Amino acid sequence: MEHTKLPLTTWFLAIYLISQAKTGLSALALKRQLGVSYPTAWLLHHKINRAMAASDAGHRLEGAVQVDDAHLGGERTGGKAGRGSENKVPFEKNGKKWGKKWGQSVFN
Repeated sequence: MEHTKLPLTTWFLAIYLISQAKTGLSALALKRQLGVSYPTAWLLHHKINRAMAASDAGHRLEGAVQVDDAHLGGERTGGKAGRGSENKVPFEKNGKKWGKKWGQSVFN
């Protein structure tokens, strides 16, 4: 955020929007929300996500960790429904109940 031409309030609003978006926020959606150009929104998005990733890299899960799994994907016409479907990707979501860290990993 050093040497930026954007107001600090724009940075804070971008940080808030990105951190509160449950399913993620695209640079295009950020552009619309902030009223800035797409290259500016992309750069904000990139810098904020990089800073958040660097912050999370230092934390490890400890103690009792809750883990859940699911299968993502849709049904093919005439295909099998549920967990046994060929076009669904299994993944697991893990995290600490009272801690800060939540992770996501994909497995085969």
